[in-house]
Amino acid sequence: MQWLLYGPMTPAVGEALKRHEHQVHEMNELQLTADAPPPDILNAAQKKQWDILTTDASLADAPFAQKQPFGRTIVHLHLEGGDVEQDDAIDRLFERYKRLSPRRLYTVTPTRVKIRQLPGAA
Repeated sequence: MQWLLYGPMTPAVGEALKRHEHQVHEMNELQLTADAPPPDILNAAQKKQWDILTTDASLADAPFAQKQPFGRTIVHLHLEGGDVEQDDAIDRLFERYKRLSPRRLYTVTPTRVKIRQLPGAA
C-alpha cells in the first residue's frame, strides 16, 4: 500500500510502515498547501490511489462531515505518545489486520482498533 502521512507524527511511523513493506508519501508530493481543506486532500489522495494515515481528527472525519465518498483506506492514529507508542500502534494494526479493506476508517487507540465504513461504500 502507499500511504499519505498527514498531521504531526514521529518518523517512527514511516519506518514502521516501510518495515511492513508499504510506501510513504508526504503532503508536498500532492502539490497542495499545508493548510489545504480536507476535501481537497481526500480528492488528491484518491487520484494518486494513496491511502491516508493521519493524526488529524478533522481529516479522518471529513468523509462523514462532507458526505464525501473515499474509495481508499484511512487510518487515524488517536494516540498521545511519541515514537514508541506510534510505532507499536502500526505494528498492532498490521498484526490484527493483515490486509486493510478499502472504504474503511481504522481508528487506532492505545488499547484497540475500531473500524468504521466510509460513506459511499458498497
